[in-house]
Amino acid sequence: MKYFRSETQGFIKSVEGSDILHRATATNAFHNSYERFDPPKCHPNTRTAVLEKIMKWIKWEEDLDAFIMWVYGPAGAGKSAIAQTIADMCEEEMIILASFFFSKNDASRSTAKPLIATIAYQIILNLPSVRDAILGAIERDPLIFSKSLTVQVKSLILAPLQPLAEAGYFNDPTSRRIVIIDGLDECSDPKVQRNILDVLANARQQYQLPLIFLIASRPEQHISLAFNAGLLPSITTRLALDESYLPDDDIQLFLTDKFQEIKSSHPLRAYISPQWPLPNVLGQLVSKSSGQFIYASTVIKYISSIRHKPMDRLDVALGIRPPQRELPFAELDALYSHILASVEDVERVLEILSVILFFHPHLQIQSLLEIEEILSWQHGDAALYLGDLSAIVNIEWDTIRVLHASFTDFLVDPTRSTEFWINPRARHTVFARQCLQSFHLDGKEDYSFHNSFILINKKNTSK
Repeated sequence: MKYFRSETQGFIKSVEGSDILHRATATNAFHNSYERFDPPKCHPNTRTAVLEKIMKWIKWEEDLDAFIMWVYGPAGAGKSAIAQTIADMCEEEMIILASFFFSKNDASRSTAKPLIATIAYQIILNLPSVRDAILGAIERDPLIFSKSLTVQVKSLILAPLQPLAEAGYFNDPTSRRIVIIDGLDECSDPKVQRNILDVLANARQQYQLPLIFLIASRPEQHISLAFNAGLLPSITTRLALDESYLPDDDIQLFLTDKFQEIKSSHPLRAYISPQWPLPNVLGQLVSKSSGQFIYASTVIKYISSIRHKPMDRLDVALGIRPPQRELPFAELDALYSHILASVEDVERVLEILSVILFFHPHLQIQSLLEIEEILSWQHGDAALYLGDLSAIVNIEWDTIRVLHASFTDFLVDPTRSTEFWINPRARHTVFARQCLQSFHLDGKEDYSFHNSFILINKKNTSK
């Protein structure tokens, strides 16, 4: 126990630096935390190209100048599973330094407040030679964790690691220098998310921080803007979880293996046909997944229940029969609801989605310009309203693409979407009323809505 002198109170007992650090650390955020029991991981023999590319970067075989690798993709693309698998692989090779897995559902790791403390704690574990430097800095300033992230990084990471950096420790590709930060978008404050990126970039430029960072997140608007501004573009390499990595093939392999596992281990396996499920059903599930693993994994979790018949549960998931008690897509619905609840103007977003779904289903309207014409909005409004929905929709040039096929099922099912339900009959009524009103407005002819409808029809029927 240590003491310090106070002019008014004499000697006062001081708290050990290790005690302060332990209290400030978010143990649930470790990649190997007990609280994260059975975290999502990549299914065997899937994501091989993605994992290989990341490991080559970590080992300095690709993108040698990149300080950060940003792995991004829509909601449910499997970012956390990839981050967890990489963490496990690096742990096995003893090259991981630290990790922090954000989660909006866990108050202990939904903010950036414990981020640096958690990283510093793991640095001490993996690089014991810097223990005294880190704990000494905390004891000299017991309130260090109430200060800015910049101050914390400088005092608890940069300064303690400087001697090792000067000795050339981090020049070895097998040294412990990789820090994994998953779910940056789940940190509660978007401004803080950007601040984390800015602090890391400045630490690299000003002090040559000798670490590398794997950061996984959704491509939220403010995060994408941060990676496109200032120092970050020159020190970041990107990995987009898109169709180029053939996710459908991986999802089909995952589903095939899991169905085989059900048929070989389920208590009711004797009643399951060897041909179950039929190939067209498997193809339907792959198509519904839209390249996002969360749909496939949600379906398998539902079907695998040992208290139910897998064949019946699959029929429920496919919509062939109604659910009894437990809803098949509860996890997926919670995700969609959370994303929509975070949208600033959700009613405008639902109007846009209504046009895509119901204005003229055969036309498959996906042009932002056409949507704005139909809704009598100004140009640019649709892209503005959809800015908070990047986890589910993608906008390229003038075209909007819904990334989750199951999202539309969610929107039209009131038992799933509840307050976000899009009522088809009500929306058709609105569109019909708009069309009729377009013929006569305030006593004057106004064919804007009518003409846009005709133009869209001509454009699409001529294809």
